[in-house]
Amino acid sequence: AKPIDLLPVVDLNARKVVSCSRQPGATPPKVGFKTNVNYHRASLETNSYMPTKHRAPMKPYNVTQPDGPSFAVTDGRVVTWDKWRLRLGFNYREGLVIHDATFEGRSVMKRASLVEMAVPYGDPNPPFARKCAFDVGDYGLGYCADSLEMGCDCVGHIKYFDATMADMNGVPYTKKKTICLHEEDAGVLWKHVEYRNGHNEARRARRLVVSFVATVVNYEYLFYWYFNQDGSLEYEIKLSGMLSTNLLSAGERVLGKPKHGVIVAPSVNAQVHQHMFCARLDVEVDGLANTVEEVDLVTGCVGKAVGESDPYHNAFGPVKTRLVSEQHAMRVCDQSTARTWRVSNPTSINPITGESVGYKLVPFTKGPAQPVLLTGPECAVSTKGAFATKHLWVTPHADDERFPAGEFTPQGAPFQGLPAWTKDDRSLGGETGTDVVLWHCFGVAHVPRPEDFPCMNVEHVGFHFKPDGFFKGNPGIDLPPPEEAGSKEETGGACCAT
Repeated sequence: AKPIDLLPVVDLNARKVVSCSRQPGATPPKVGFKTNVNYHRASLETNSYMPTKHRAPMKPYNVTQPDGPSFAVTDGRVVTWDKWRLRLGFNYREGLVIHDATFEGRSVMKRASLVEMAVPYGDPNPPFARKCAFDVGDYGLGYCADSLEMGCDCVGHIKYFDATMADMNGVPYTKKKTICLHEEDAGVLWKHVEYRNGHNEARRARRLVVSFVATVVNYEYLFYWYFNQDGSLEYEIKLSGMLSTNLLSAGERVLGKPKHGVIVAPSVNAQVHQHMFCARLDVEVDGLANTVEEVDLVTGCVGKAVGESDPYHNAFGPVKTRLVSEQHAMRVCDQSTARTWRVSNPTSINPITGESVGYKLVPFTKGPAQPVLLTGPECAVSTKGAFATKHLWVTPHADDERFPAGEFTPQGAPFQGLPAWTKDDRSLGGETGTDVVLWHCFGVAHVPRPEDFPCMNVEHVGFHFKPDGFFKGNPGIDLPPPEEAGSKEETGGACCAT
């Protein structure tokens, strides 16, 4: 079976079809049973040029916690773990929401969630000019959330949370096992060997993982918040599922090759596309009075050293630029300067540095750096998804400013949300700071490969929000030495033995 490549435009009020765009000359090719490409466990044997049976399984790798997890859940969804405390929320549109995240009792994040997506396809042939999904505002990530399965979606000692939402008639219903809470090993946090005498000190990192998965038609989006023992938090999105494929357009039939995509299977075209995400970060770094600076690493005597001589031409350092207003705070990543954005609290001073405490937003720490929205400025996708034309927006907090493409994404007017809110170029609080919201936009530019078909291995994208002068020193220095009785060398000896 194959979807029909046509796009009807329907006036729901008049209850009639206004127009219908279709793919000219796209008659289905004759693809027989011998060219099947399947991923389903019951159909793998029907494949022609792909494997027809599963490979030999690996030896068991079990995650066990005989004493149970280190997290505790109280009052329904308040989670405490190590030095973190946070509250979990969930709704039909954003899916998982993080509330009131604190570390050692100090505030870090008031509210964090994914608030919009735009998925444009770069094929101008009809009917694909309109092909773009705004998965948050259109479908609703909460509505698309999966019920998670032990051992596949999550491993270890797991706490699941159900989600209650309303159906189209306003009747509440419950979706089971929507949020997964668990711990996982995160490798070495810090290590040093004293070369003079060989003394070794090392600490492994563990992190708290809060996640959910949404199936939006053909794609799976796996969303992860990581809370680390060094006081940092991370957000990672893994993309999997199936490519949205189509027949070759009429003008492409002669060459037998697509001009705006890649052949991933016989007669199957997968168009070049993007997945653009927008995370709303209602920061609260040691309180509500926050300012935002852009930090670039550049050559020469700069920043505090500006004006000094550089006779050996080896000087380089950070330059901080405070973002004073909304128009000034529309920013794009620059990997050539290791650009980050620092959120600081001018009313809270670090006694070691003598400067305001802060956290910094580090973009693209998961996966490679990626561009902003690539559709042209006159494209309908760009007018609706203008939020994705920048990697960062900063606004003063307002309770009614929640969704960067507007409250009603599919039927709303162009340039709603962030473009409308920032038009007046509101102040971001001056030197004393104010309650600000960071809107971080990031994405994946996807040029499909045959290796993405029939089911795609995960692509990664995400960011890191890490302390930058928030603490007096390494916040993980007090971790106890490891006692990993479950680990052993191949010869049978215990690791990390004292």
